[in-house]
Amino acid sequence: MILVYTDSQILDNEWIPKLRFPQSYRVVHTYDEYLATPADYKLAFTMHRLHCDYDENCAAYQGFEEKINALSACSDLVFTFESELHNYHWQMWERCHHSNVYWVLPGQVNDSPMNDNIIFWGDWFKTTTHVYKELPDKLSEIKYGVNKPKYFDALLGVLKPHRDYVYSAVNFHKLNDKFIMTYGGAWNDNEFYAEKYFAWEPGCVPVNKIIGTADWVDYCGVRTGLSRVIPIQVFNDTAHSIIAETDHDNTLSFFSEKTAKPMIARRMFVAFSGYKFLHNLRNQGFRTFSDIIDESYDLIKNDYDRYKAAFERVRRLCDMDQLEVYRAVQDVLEHNHRHIMQTDWTRFASDQIQKRLDITLAQAS
Repeated sequence: MILVYTDSQILDNEWIPKLRFPQSYRVVHTYDEYLATPADYKLAFTMHRLHCDYDENCAAYQGFEEKINALSACSDLVFTFESELHNYHWQMWERCHHSNVYWVLPGQVNDSPMNDNIIFWGDWFKTTTHVYKELPDKLSEIKYGVNKPKYFDALLGVLKPHRDYVYSAVNFHKLNDKFIMTYGGAWNDNEFYAEKYFAWEPGCVPVNKIIGTADWVDYCGVRTGLSRVIPIQVFNDTAHSIIAETDHDNTLSFFSEKTAKPMIARRMFVAFSGYKFLHNLRNQGFRTFSDIIDESYDLIKNDYDRYKAAFERVRRLCDMDQLEVYRAVQDVLEHNHRHIMQTDWTRFASDQIQKRLDITLAQAS
């Protein structure tokens, strides 16, 4: 018998049913029962930091890292789910990572054996594409294959070093007339940090007071996070996009709605993020634009040099005919749109979990 521990209804309803177990299994929701119950194999699945419905105040551990350590010690495998990926995860991993612990995350880590224990979960791809599966007619409003008044959108959000570079470079090279750019504001617990800068798309109605772009809106009848709404008006006035992701850390790549929206909308983009961002995106089945621009900037480790090289590609695109560029990359744009829209991103990750299960259970038998 296989004993399965979960601490979330999401795991019970969305993830466990997608997995195939080679023998009968039983699901338990408390650590004490999991520890005390004999079984041929023990498998733990935790969303403790995301959506914990069960076992939240277990006396056996204090805090998330101790929970992972405790589960690792009594399990054949542990799968822990996170919807974000940031630099602080390295400190967390140092405190609780073990060879039998797998991290299900919306990104990858770079140049480390740790990547063998990362399972890509396109959670932001799933939640952003959901809006446009519900509202397919909105995508038909986006204009393709026409000359547009501006070359790039750069909707940069809150202040961060990689976004500072883009903002300064646009001004230094006097490209403002070729950009729609918004930037500024600092986080405020009482008011929307980007109130003066945010490009609101018609049809967004705040559900409650907006403090950040993760807050809820009703968009044409679909409830979603504000950040997941594609700025169709801006995209119809610009040919390409700047992606300035949440993180610019060189040890990892985090793929959020900032990456999803240009691909859903069939946009060419230049990325200002960490080292190997494009490389890691291609690892998830997407294509990029090396046929028309030099994308070697992606492999430059020095931040300033990488941003400078990426901006040279931006400048080059601002001098190129928009329609010629569109025709040259149209196959890539269509591929990315199909891949992000048609992939079941939960299944994409559960298939990788299944491979780990199959290997471990086969070895154990």
